[in-house]
Amino acid sequence: MKNISKSFFGNKVNTDVEFILEKGEIHALLGENGAGKTTLMNMLTGVYFPDEGDIYFKGKKLNFKFPGKALEIGIGMVHQRFSLVGNLTVLENLILGHPDNKFVINIPEKKKLIKTYMDQFNFQVDLDAIV
Repeated sequence: MKNISKSFFGNKVNTDVEFILEKGEIHALLGENGAGKTTLMNMLTGVYFPDEGDIYFKGKKLNFKFPGKALEIGIGMVHQRFSLVGNLTVLENLILGHPDNKFVINIPEKKKLIKTYMDQFNFQVDLDAIV
């Protein structure tokens, strides 16, 4: 993806985005709700068309007319919908079901680790808030 921009009704959702994916790599797009992550992926998969910029696959410029064309060449997206436990905190929801957790969970240790990741990505959320 090169110089991708997209607006809806005058509201810029993505501005001059460049994103390179290579075979075998795993990437994560992080951001708050409304940051444009899904819009970006919808352009990659042919659901939306970019207002500006180009999308390339194996060196060829793409111009999908509909999402099925993206699937034909192996480009697709799995939409992740996850459930939250409404009476638990953000922190508790994050650590719930993690494979490292055994019978006893050191919540202060987990909170410290999660805060480290949050700081690394400049991501701010109240871990003690009820979801």
